[in-house]
Formats: sequence, C-alpha cells, structure tokens
Amino acid sequence: MAPDERAVSAALEAAGFQSGVDGGRWRLVKLEWPIGIFAVSAAERPNSPSEFGLRVDLSRYPDQAPTATPWDLDINTQLTSEQRPKGARASHVFRTDWERGEALYAPWDRVALNGHSDWPAQHPEDVWHPGRDIAFVLERVHELLNADDYAGI
Repeated sequence: MAPDERAVSAALEAAGFQSGVDGGRWRLVKLEWPIGIFAVSAAERPNSPSEFGLRVDLSRYPDQAPTATPWDLDINTQLTSEQRPKGARASHVFRTDWERGEALYAPWDRVALNGHSDWPAQHPEDVWHPGRDIAFVLERVHELLNADDYAGI
C-alpha cells in the first residue's frame, strides 16, 4: 500500500471520521483507490435530497488536499447545475461556472487551493494542510448543507 493510501485508510478508521458516520452526517459509499465516493447528509428542504454525493480524489493525501466533484450517487456521474445545493454559501462552493464544476470552490479543495495562493492567509481556519483529514472536508461540506442559508436544490 502506498503512503497516501495508508494515510486515507487510517483517516477512515479514525474517531473523527467514524463520529460523523455514527452521527449520520456522512458515509463512505465506495473506495476504489484513489477515488472515494462519499455521501453527506443535508437538512430537509422541499423537493431536495437528504444527502449529496461527492467523488473525492484522494491521491497524494494528506500532503495535498483532496479534490471533490459533486456526484450523482444513483447514476454515477457529476451533478448537473440543477441538482447542486443552493443557498448563499452552498451555491458559491458548489458552482458549475468554475473548473467545469469538477471541484469545490473552497480552501479545503486541492484544485481551488492551488489556484488561490492568498487563501491560506485569508482563510486559515478552512484551508487544507497536511494536519487535516478527510473528516475535516466532510465536516465543512456537512456544515454548508445544514446551514440556515442552505436552500435545497
């Protein structure tokens, strides 16, 4: 097993990740290295799903941040614009007009972080660093999907 795969395996067994699973906040759907498919629960909103999928590239973890694509768990493809979470903050993070919607526009996503060298100074509480783990990312997504400003789809 490569070092990044061992690190992910340890993170999935760690208390932070397991606490989220036990609390119904997220779950691992499938792991086919280096891609993990996760489901993150969302607050109840009219005509909206109870969870959203993320297809997460975990290669080079934890030295580099994971990068996540909003994912349709039923048909195994990227979520369309209409299927994505909406709301003041969720619309900003789950946008489709940036990087073809293939990454989250957030300081904990590898693709976004690589393109924004000022984010570590601007968002130290949210920026990825090797001391973080996958539960950190899932917690941030869960927070967006359960915030008062989350509007469903």
